[in-house]
Amino acid sequence: MAITFSQEPLLHTPASNPILFAFSSDQTGQPNFSYKVELYIASALFGTYEIYPMFGTYAKFDASEYLRSFVATHMKYLSAFAWESQDQAVDMQIIVYESYGTPPALEASATSTGNYAFNGALRYTDFIAFNSLTYWLDYTNAVQPTFMTSYPQTERQITPYGPPFFVGIIANRDHEYYELRLRIYDITGANTYSYINVIDLDFIVNMLDISPRSMDSNGWTTGSEWDTCYYYEVQLIATYDSIPYTTQNTVPIRLYLDQSCYRFEQQRLYWMNKYGVIDQFDFNMYSEQSTSINSYGYQVQPGAWVDGQYGLSLTDSEKRVNMKSAEDRITMNTDWIKPAVQNWLVRELYESPQVWMYVNGSYQPVILENKESRQKSRFKDGLIQETVVATITWSYRSQLN
Repeated sequence: MAITFSQEPLLHTPASNPILFAFSSDQTGQPNFSYKVELYIASALFGTYEIYPMFGTYAKFDASEYLRSFVATHMKYLSAFAWESQDQAVDMQIIVYESYGTPPALEASATSTGNYAFNGALRYTDFIAFNSLTYWLDYTNAVQPTFMTSYPQTERQITPYGPPFFVGIIANRDHEYYELRLRIYDITGANTYSYINVIDLDFIVNMLDISPRSMDSNGWTTGSEWDTCYYYEVQLIATYDSIPYTTQNTVPIRLYLDQSCYRFEQQRLYWMNKYGVIDQFDFNMYSEQSTSINSYGYQVQPGAWVDGQYGLSLTDSEKRVNMKSAEDRITMNTDWIKPAVQNWLVRELYESPQVWMYVNGSYQPVILENKESRQKSRFKDGLIQETVVATITWSYRSQLN
């Protein structure tokens, strides 16, 4: 009497993609045989399910539809240097029982090893190729991890001094400590400033603001270090807390400091990417604000009774408006961008359910009106720009009288 797992999800797996467990038993020939599966989410029993063999002695269980409602990416994560999100990932485990006999009774069982589901939703081909070790910062990880974004690594990322710039990483939490290393370079490529300090990565999915202003606010720089900065690199390091102090570090992310003077007001959008963390992009060219206005009115008969006579006057109205509403919209344009960047932008931004616009230090939720995306190519489009239309979610409603 034994149950054997033949398939389990990755240690960290996106919650909105299939989370598959496959298992078998050597007792499937028993009368009234079935599998009873207990699903545990956040260490608590969520539900019990009955499953029958599907392929010989094998059966499968997909936990994604139950887990995806437990994880979320919130706007509050945008408000601090480091947000260790407790509900951006959740632990999960199943226990599978054999059930058979007359009447059926629970017999032998097996428990899965334990995994984490994070608030990710990958396209099918990306999910098939997904390896969570690519984004897992841990001293035991033989793979050098990168931050949780699909921005093309061959293209430059540019950021001005002030607005937050967010990156996300999966961390292990056990028996290790984490450090952030900052290196600033001038236009010749000379390293003009270096700094390293311990940071807290206390949960499974972590987001950090690595903008120059954030570095100043945390006391890692004083402001003058950025005067000659052409680009800077940020790297996270995980170190085992005992001998032999084994380490692993992320691939450095390189950001070019934008110190340009722009003719138009710069607009920055933030959004939840397919890994459930925050991405950002700047729209530097002309932007236009517009408002759609709706009137709510009714038709009346002109005139009025006065002293037994029904009189008409030029001041009488035949149609009246008792209320108006208004909805603001902004049209934003990118500068000239590389095809790889445009392809990434439209695929990630347009398909995100949560988007914010950065306005005077605050984040305004917006809804994108772009209903389709087209991945542009130099061969057809020549110089490439992208236009994005966003509706502000706060509408205006006038007085009734």
